[in-house]
Amino acid sequence: MSESPIEISVTIHFVLTIDPTEQYPLAAFAEFLTEQHLESTLLEPIIESLNDVLVEAYCGEKHAQGNGANRFQRLTTKTRTAVTTAGEHEFSLGYVEDTTATDDGNAHFHPIEQFVDFNGKKRYQQDIAARTVYLATALSYRDAASHVEDLERTPLKDTIRDRVTECGWKQTP
Repeated sequence: MSESPIEISVTIHFVLTIDPTEQYPLAAFAEFLTEQHLESTLLEPIIESLNDVLVEAYCGEKHAQGNGANRFQRLTTKTRTAVTTAGEHEFSLGYVEDTTATDDGNAHFHPIEQFVDFNGKKRYQQDIAARTVYLATALSYRDAASHVEDLERTPLKDTIRDRVTECGWKQTP
């Protein structure tokens, strides 16, 4: 794979209907954008588009003649679920097989994982984990509970405890 920058393009279409005889406060437009969950709406197609570009860089164009002789072959597409502060996401990510790999563990891989750290197999990503660890360690239970309601998806108490413990181990010498 080349070392040149990778570019992707994502186009999203929103429909906003307004009455031309009315005047709307700027906050109404801001609220509309907030209701569209732009962060989540953009994150999934950006990651999936980047994955598609990377799979194509390894395997060549989809359905192109002669791809069967390539070292890297397209495999199945799997759904990867992750929860961030932008919401819950389902990414459809393609697998690639290295036909020359001698170790089965390294033969199948998601090219996107070379560029995007999905925090291992953990469902809750670093950003939401950091926020819940902060809430659990810095605030009273009542204050933390009110802030957690602001999150679209809340990790289980065991998940928060595990992350607090994990962060505590990293901070001690």
